Amino acid sequence: MLTQSNLWLAAQALANIQMRYAETGRTLNEAALCGAKDFIEWQHYPSNDLVDEQSGYEFYYHAHSADEMPNGEHGHFHVIKRDEKSFHHLIGISLDQKGLPVRLFTTNQWVTGEEMANSDIVIKLTKEFQVTTKGRMAPVSNWISALIQLFAVEIEALILERDQKIARLVEEQGNRELVLNSKKHHVLTECKIDLMGRLSDNLLVVNS
Repeated sequence: MLTQSNLWLAAQALANIQMRYAETGRTLNEAALCGAKDFIEWQHYPSNDLVDEQSGYEFYYHAHSADEMPNGEHGHFHVIKRDEKSFHHLIGISLDQKGLPVRLFTTNQWVTGEEMANSDIVIKLTKEFQVTTKGRMAPVSNWISALIQLFAVEIEALILERDQKIARLVEEQGNRELVLNSKKHHVLTECKIDLMGRLSDNLLVVNS
């Protein structure tokens, strides 16, 4: 369980990264494009994903076609854990046009082709997320790690609710494979988040 001091450190790290980008006139979503001049629908940024071969964690940023994107969103990160035989989608993080996170979400198998793991496994893997990298994507990686810590409670709730929703849909439709590969239910759970409010809460608690 994260302590208040851990949350403060995560809030401080994330705020510093956001401020450094702001000072150079860049946004986090621009940084996520990894130097690409054009943002092309469905294409992954960076092009081969950001992969940590040692930990098995990876992430990429992309956007769907305009008619499939929620209003006001620029794109989203997919955070993934791989092992030798399979991979698991952990959480999605949506950014608005200003590069601020506005939504967390979970997906079904249709979205990524993953092997669906039970919520307890996914929660554990998400809590342990850590990507070690250098260069221009290092701050983005650190930002994702800090965000996952700051919104750990919401992420855990979404993952637990994801399994509950899958169970309900399977009961209704009688076929787990159809549910897991349904385009209609490709986003299983989601919630809006307020980064500035969360940063304020955690930074003020320690300073008060």
